[in-house]
Amino acid sequence: MFEVNVISATTTTTRKTTRKAYQFIQIRVQLMGRGMTNEIMHLYVNGKRLKPKVKTLHDFLNYLGAQGFRMVTAEIETETIYTHFYTLQREVRTQQPPDIDIFDELAKVKEGADFGDSVVHLLEF
Repeated sequence: MFEVNVISATTTTTRKTTRKAYQFIQIRVQLMGRGMTNEIMHLYVNGKRLKPKVKTLHDFLNYLGAQGFRMVTAEIETETIYTHFYTLQREVRTQQPPDIDIFDELAKVKEGADFGDSVVHLLEF
């Protein structure tokens, strides 16, 4: 069975096409002490500092999972204070076309030298 959307007050109907897209969020979190209790000290989502409504990182990640997000990357920085970095994504359906196609943008970019080309030119001299 498929959905039909009414275009006007008449009986004209059409099936709207949707496409798959993804939403991403980036999280930076610092835990209390050495992180043994997993309690959140500082939380940043997409660069904005938030006051978490939950106490622990596990609770926050479970909340995001319930919202449809899944983890894409996880990193940790262990300098003075342990800082955790996460990228999460969720699939969404949209009826809007992409603003710009990345392959069209790449076709316009002037090709540059990469590391391999630099080494070849260095050895030619």
